[in-house]
Amino acid sequence: MDKLSIVIFGIKVLFLLAVFPLFLLYRVSRLGRWGIKSLLVRLVFIVAIFLTFLPLWIGGYLIVGTTIVYRLGYIPEDLTIVGTGSMYPTWPKGTKGKTPKELAEEVVGNTGFLKYPNGLVLFGSRILGHQIGREDIVVVEDDKTRKLTQERYGSPSGWLKRAIAVGGDTLEIKDGIVYLNSQSLKEPYIAKARSTFGESFLKECNKITVPENSIFVMGDNRKGSGDSREVGFFSLGDVKYVLPLKSQKGDLMKYWRDTSKDLDESSKIRLDKEKYIQLLNEKRKEAGARPLKYQPKLALSADKRGEVILKYDDFSYEATRSGYTMKKAMQEARYSNIVWDEAFVQGYYEAEELIEYYFEFPEWKKFLLEKDYQEIGISEVEGKINNCPTQVIVQHLAGYVPPNYKKEDIESWRSVVSNLDSIIPSWEKIRGWDNINQEDLKRLLNLLDRERTIASNILAQMDANKWLTKQEEDTIKEYESIAKESSGLANKLNGR
Repeated sequence: MDKLSIVIFGIKVLFLLAVFPLFLLYRVSRLGRWGIKSLLVRLVFIVAIFLTFLPLWIGGYLIVGTTIVYRLGYIPEDLTIVGTGSMYPTWPKGTKGKTPKELAEEVVGNTGFLKYPNGLVLFGSRILGHQIGREDIVVVEDDKTRKLTQERYGSPSGWLKRAIAVGGDTLEIKDGIVYLNSQSLKEPYIAKARSTFGESFLKECNKITVPENSIFVMGDNRKGSGDSREVGFFSLGDVKYVLPLKSQKGDLMKYWRDTSKDLDESSKIRLDKEKYIQLLNEKRKEAGARPLKYQPKLALSADKRGEVILKYDDFSYEATRSGYTMKKAMQEARYSNIVWDEAFVQGYYEAEELIEYYFEFPEWKKFLLEKDYQEIGISEVEGKINNCPTQVIVQHLAGYVPPNYKKEDIESWRSVVSNLDSIIPSWEKIRGWDNINQEDLKRLLNLLDRERTIASNILAQMDANKWLTKQEEDTIKEYESIAKESSGLANKLNGR
């Protein structure tokens, strides 16, 4: 039975309930025809009837009225709020240290939401129902949310977000601020000023228009929310529940911010690098990894990489557009090491926020806790992409790992050196012999001496468990070439 049918049925029942007392009064007025003419007796009858039927009459009104109101979606339904933190500070975050799946199971609040859509549809128009407006909080669910929540939290579900723009609105994100219909949006409910940045669907400084019957949603914790910036618009048909803005007063507003200085330059978030390294080292200590030391040369290489990333809008580790990789940046900063890698993120972050952001993703967490790294450099680089102000934070990590050569490889080079030490003297003995081509002999001895020099250097590095330099690796190729030539000369001199 649809809502309109229920309402019509309810009206009929209410009409009957309204007529019922009049019917009883009419029946009492007919008592005189039965010989009951005493007014007192009539009053007794009236009181008895009303004492018997009044509770049923009132109860009927309540039941029918409540049913109609509930089915029209006017009675709030309690929804549990979990601790994923995307709507912080309106609702609190879950317990630190828990996995995303555990946070998705931790209840941090209960709030009454209206079912959506509510009200009635008459002649194609919705009446007596709430129309989704800006800053309403909604629960949206579609294939996109189900897929992403399945991947992240282990079970498909909808998203709890705030409607930022509705059909016909224009929206733009620039320098951490949301612009709605070309006006900077005051958002007291977001966790930090200037904390909204673009994603794959809505990139920075790209203006979009919301289609009719659609909404654009974002979480209040802009740095910890997957939302329309990533997946796009939601149809009004995807909205399952709504908490109107007017119903958010009281406890839900107690942690909202003063927005009067949001546009000031001083509101830009800055990274305390020392504090960030301290927090990161605490995490590394818990994981059994050695602490990282700040390396100015790595900070310089991070700075150089950040400048090129913004210049070419090239957020790729392979530097596909610029060709300027981390390796080239380290070379320009006059830094080298055995293992190294980088992490970068667009936006403005405080130390705690940056740690929280990276440790939400298993691959980044693994990278930052890697035991092979010993040094770190960090740089904040401000610039523009497509004439849009932005910032990138670049981290360069590096460390030394001993090569730990295989025993058989070391012994192979030791055997080469020993063999050369024994055969070179035997060739030197035949210097000046008439039946020996002395030019070929001289060339052979020079080649064998070079072979011994190369092999001795390689063996010394391996015995010391040191990595071979690029020059030393090149000498191995040289060794292979001259060994082939010396072998040919030796066969020639031996008359083979």
